[in-house]
Amino acid sequence: MTITEIDAINGMDYQIIQMVKNKPHKFIVDSSKKFTEGELKWDGVYQYRAIIKCKAGFMTISESTEKLRTFVTGWAKGALHTVEIYRPDVGFWSKILIMKSGKFHRVNQTIIENLTVGDIHSNFPTMADHNHWKMIGSKTWADKAYGSLKENAITSQNISVFGCY
Repeated sequence: MTITEIDAINGMDYQIIQMVKNKPHKFIVDSSKKFTEGELKWDGVYQYRAIIKCKAGFMTISESTEKLRTFVTGWAKGALHTVEIYRPDVGFWSKILIMKSGKFHRVNQTIIENLTVGDIHSNFPTMADHNHWKMIGSKTWADKAYGSLKENAITSQNISVFGCY
């Protein structure tokens, strides 16, 4: 797994390249510092909207107010597709987690740094990376799955990230 700091349009983000099913998978981690009210809190309560796939295969939207850790990890395996939170400071919804084919596509830094090995196994099994966990010293399901991105980032590059996410 390679964690790289990248230059984005509105600040520093991270790019993670990890092996998924013996193929490299690249995803972007948004810096939490982009929110006007400060970074997201793992135990903070937010109004959220989640796009999930029900058992029948239809995409549905669920909306509620809960703690961030509950609505990110509280879904059946493979059901979660996109999570947005309402930002009262600017009056619109902001995507904080986007999944594609059971893999992270774009995720907020607070989420990725607080996910445990157990969360990955239970909710995002495609993203399990035992070699990385061994490298950062995660031994149990309660240990962090990605750890601190700042500490684990290898190099800094000038890569501009554009696109609609």
